[in-house]
Amino acid sequence: MRIAIDIRPLTAPHKTGVSIVTDALIRHMAAHAPEDEFLLFATGTEETLMNIPQYSQKNVSIITLPIANKLANLFWLLPGGLAMDRFLPNAPDVWLLPNAHIHKTSTPYVVLFHDAAIRTVPECFTLKDHARTWFTNEERTFKNAKTVISVSTHSTQDAIAYYGVQEKNIVTAPLGIDHAIFLPREQSSDRSYRAAYDLNRPYILWLATREPRKNVDSVVRAYSEFRERHKESIPLVLIGADGWKIKHIRSALETSPFRNDIRELFYIPEKHKAALYRGATAFLFPSLYEGFGLPVLEAMACGAPVITSLTSSIPDVTSNAAMLIDPLNVSDLVQALDALFDSVDGENLRTILRARGIAQSELFHWETTAKIVLDALHNNEGI
Repeated sequence: MRIAIDIRPLTAPHKTGVSIVTDALIRHMAAHAPEDEFLLFATGTEETLMNIPQYSQKNVSIITLPIANKLANLFWLLPGGLAMDRFLPNAPDVWLLPNAHIHKTSTPYVVLFHDAAIRTVPECFTLKDHARTWFTNEERTFKNAKTVISVSTHSTQDAIAYYGVQEKNIVTAPLGIDHAIFLPREQSSDRSYRAAYDLNRPYILWLATREPRKNVDSVVRAYSEFRERHKESIPLVLIGADGWKIKHIRSALETSPFRNDIRELFYIPEKHKAALYRGATAFLFPSLYEGFGLPVLEAMACGAPVITSLTSSIPDVTSNAAMLIDPLNVSDLVQALDALFDSVDGENLRTILRARGIAQSELFHWETTAKIVLDALHNNEGI
């Protein structure tokens, strides 16, 4: 089978979310199905196209169209505009769309559904986000797909409830992680990586893009309350680029009496991430809504005790391997931190969470995700 994949998410300079999923699926599907041909297609400027990863598999080809995405979108939107298929060397049997970007094709397609965040927590998004969602008509993309692949059981329910996807047309494919990278055993390079940030000592970690849904302002407020009770200088490390609506985040940082102990690392090399997970005394992720929650899974796999939300898909990922709190209640987060750092029982609790988290993470593998997606692509009834 000839499978075309829209890899525009891979033109971003830093890989997060959809781009991580897209890259992992390509690598594992190509390895699992050597008889299939994978045509990877992207538009973008010459500068952004340079961000596309390289793939060594012989059944993978990269086709690029060096024009700005805004111009490419006109191709897809205009009634007489050229379809994406016209830029491929051979007509594909099916397209895989990693998200509901603007596209144009007469070929059957399968699309990934990540979350319904813009419907469930609309206040966390900008007017531009809402306008883009209306303009791209995501609901039509999902309804016209031969198969919709959601990343969790919760996302499956949201796709049906918020986008009108028929249950018979949706498949659930839980995401995975690379267990060769995200593993609990300390690596020889870990101390040197952490030394670059002066973090070879206890610290609390948070990692995500800074935007309202990720609830980082609550993390800062909870940390400040926690430090009022625990005088030991335990730094809070925030990793992630600025997103949108960050004024309240800056305010929480500026008013914290422990501002000097809050580290802001807007970007770290990807190879450093696992080392920082492994060294963390606690990993905080009180997100308001997640379609899956990859950082939680990565942290558990690395042995970090996790405090996260009891909402959306996260309990499906964590089971009993994390401390689940109400993300809207800062006191819940403070109490969880108090328990983890308790001088009597804290070490035992961290040990239990570490063991449970490692065991739970073993249930999630990219190989499994890729096989489910491949089955959907190969399914003649669905395609």
